[in-house]
Amino acid sequence: MKPLVHAIVGCGRVAPNHVDGFSALPDAEIRWACDRDLTRAQSLAREHGVPRTTSDPRIVLDDPAVDSVSIAVDHAQHAALATAALEAGKHVLVEKPLALDPEDGAALHALAKRTGRVLSVVSQHRYDPVVTAVRDWIAAGLLGHLVSGTVSLQCGRDADYYAQSYWRGTWAGEGGSALVNQGYHALDVARWLCGGLTVAGAAAGRTAPRGGMETEDTLAAVLRAPGGALLTYHVTVASSITWRTRIELIGTEGSVLFDLDHPGTLHLAEGGDALRAAARAVIDREVEPAPVGIGYYGISHRRQIADFAGAVRDGHVMAASGEEGLHTLRLLDELYRSARRVDTASAPGPGAATGAGLVASVAVRG
Repeated sequence: MKPLVHAIVGCGRVAPNHVDGFSALPDAEIRWACDRDLTRAQSLAREHGVPRTTSDPRIVLDDPAVDSVSIAVDHAQHAALATAALEAGKHVLVEKPLALDPEDGAALHALAKRTGRVLSVVSQHRYDPVVTAVRDWIAAGLLGHLVSGTVSLQCGRDADYYAQSYWRGTWAGEGGSALVNQGYHALDVARWLCGGLTVAGAAAGRTAPRGGMETEDTLAAVLRAPGGALLTYHVTVASSITWRTRIELIGTEGSVLFDLDHPGTLHLAEGGDALRAAARAVIDREVEPAPVGIGYYGISHRRQIADFAGAVRDGHVMAASGEEGLHTLRLLDELYRSARRVDTASAPGPGAATGAGLVASVAVRG
């Protein structure tokens, strides 16, 4: 069988996870490391034995031997690079979000279908053993009817994180901050587990702004699942804690509490005998060693990348498909628009001082 030939476009913080995931496959090879900063691409290539480097993604996409690419660049470039890759006949694994504008995301999804190429948005936590177990329990009715939930992330990002980046903390480059970047995965997992979410209300603010940051550092919302369950959602990057997530789902027959932090932990599962037995099996399961890269990225990039390679081979629909990424992008857009309406309604009148705690009145855009 011909090996899957892959390229990494964007050699920053998450690139080692992509290298690790594709290197773990028995029938894949990584041929290119590409970054606008050639020295960064060369550093990744030296460390991981990638044979070719460039600062020009067009060179990668023009290589007929390349079957697929990882796109791990700033958010504003996701849509354009993914479009170019699909048009060049490559399968695409793009870091979240799919795009900044839902219309661009919809166009990407349509292009992938038209070209017959796999398009997947990195949602590695959908592949966490705890998350997949909870999804199975919900489907089997072990929690009964979902009625309520709480989803939260607190983390800390200092001034240098934004000031030293050309794109983070900007509407044009990042499309937001706390929600679209750090809070994405907890929201995506909750939406997947609940079968969809809509926004009942949201508010965002710059509660503790830091150097160069023009976007929100905190957002809170109330979300509604298709069956009527109400979830509270909260994310902040202004915490003193480096990273902590919590997802609690409450049903009429049982409740679960878990996190997305490495390695993923089931904190609580209370309900009937079947739920308790299923939870014990998860708790007793041996946790695999952490891959290379940043610890709180979790342990499941390998699982998603294996699913991606399998979809390239046999065409099956991934749990983290482009269509799923589009649905989460639309939810992000809905949250930002809801927060913008709150901001507009509470804006000071003429001549009043504008408070630092109000998010800028713009929607997600490129």
